Amino acid sequence: MIIELARGKDKRKIEKLDCHLPSSRLGECIANGRIYVLKDDSVQNGGANHRLKDPVVGVLRYGLFWHTIPFLELLYIEKAYRNRGFGTEMMRKWEETMLVMGYKYVLTSTQSDEDAWRFYEKLGYQRIGGFFPPEQEAKEWIYGKKTGNQK
Repeated sequence: MIIELARGKDKRKIEKLDCHLPSSRLGECIANGRIYVLKDDSVQNGGANHRLKDPVVGVLRYGLFWHTIPFLELLYIEKAYRNRGFGTEMMRKWEETMLVMGYKYVLTSTQSDEDAWRFYEKLGYQRIGGFFPPEQEAKEWIYGKKTGNQK
């Protein structure tokens, strides 16, 4: 498996996995280096999954909260690739990159009625707040984490 920054050629598959953004905005995120993709390299190398046309099986997209704090907006992995540690690997790659870029903290959020909060807490994220977005019945919990081994 390979984790790398998305490229223009990955856009069509990313659109299938990330239905939250219009195509033009997605292209902007790719151009700005704000999307990472998880690729099944056996697809490219003719391995067991060679029947798949596109090796992209996961997406991590982020933005900048207040233009200063990296905020994970989406982590999505195709069902067949879940519960195999790839989400954790994608998060670690992203966190390490944010640290190298000089960011001291990273943020994300999840709905209180989803299971994702368990995943983030397992990775060391702490719930730091929450709110009720318009037209959402469950509370949105905000999670934060210091990058690297900072104290």
